[in-house]
Amino acid sequence: MNKKSPILGAILGFFILGIFYSTGFSKQGIIAVVALIAVSWIISILVDPSVAAVVNLVGAFLGYKWSNDHNAAIGGGGEM
Repeated sequence: MNKKSPILGAILGFFILGIFYSTGFSKQGIIAVVALIAVSWIISILVDPSVAAVVNLVGAFLGYKWSNDHNAAIGGGGEM
């Protein structure tokens, strides 16, 4: 298994793709993507579409965190 870049995970996570980068197409990743899209959609309808950008920040955080978790699990430490 290769180490994954947490920075790349965060950048891609801002566009939801970092979830799949950091977890692969696992059950956890698919559930997170569906949940983030649903929450973003609901926020944009109920509040304002510009507020839904907060969900992108959550995606960036998850991409970063799960990349670090992956690296720690394979014994590579957190940051690259």
